[in-house]
Amino acid sequence: MIYASARQSRARHASYQRIFGGARLGVKAAAGAALGAALTVAAAACGSSSGSAPAGAPVSHPQAPVSSAGGMSMLGAHSLPAQASQTLPAFPAFYDAHTDVVVVTDAFPAAAARAFHANYAPSLSVVHAASQPAWYLVRGLAAPGQIAVLGSQPGESDYSPLWQTVIVRWRPGVTPRVLTSDNMILALAKKGQLTITRTAMVINAPVITKP
Repeated sequence: MIYASARQSRARHASYQRIFGGARLGVKAAAGAALGAALTVAAAACGSSSGSAPAGAPVSHPQAPVSSAGGMSMLGAHSLPAQASQTLPAFPAFYDAHTDVVVVTDAFPAAAARAFHANYAPSLSVVHAASQPAWYLVRGLAAPGQIAVLGSQPGESDYSPLWQTVIVRWRPGVTPRVLTSDNMILALAKKGQLTITRTAMVINAPVITKP
């Protein structure tokens, strides 16, 4: 578990919003609760100028209905003796036009760990980024409501909690639209409307699903 001061948590929250462009979701592990209840929206989304989702953007998981504001999900509860509570950074991401939720934990190389405010995991150096499913992060201009886009999810044959990070940018003169699937991104890239840049960054960000 990683514990941080309130100031560090706020800074991390703001940074994640810049990275993923959506509302941060609270995911809490606590003793005495059942595995995997609902994921809930814990913060309003920010503006669209940097690719962030505005208030009212679709950010909740379809299988994880929103409860009270600031509520938390109970994950892995009572899996360890005297398990303590911990809030984890969780964020919405599109997959094939619906919304999933990811929890960012580890990254490689060190620069990626700093950028994502994740644990630096040197052992991920043996993972070839191209061998993992891609997740797409829009940089520069973006449509209102744009969040990260996943190239896979649990249940798919190529799913892995490890992701190759792909940077997406709209070409000048093209009006951005909300990208909701990897197929949509690849098709628009083929038409020359946007660019995709595959990086060597490997991010450990499991998709949280309701059991």
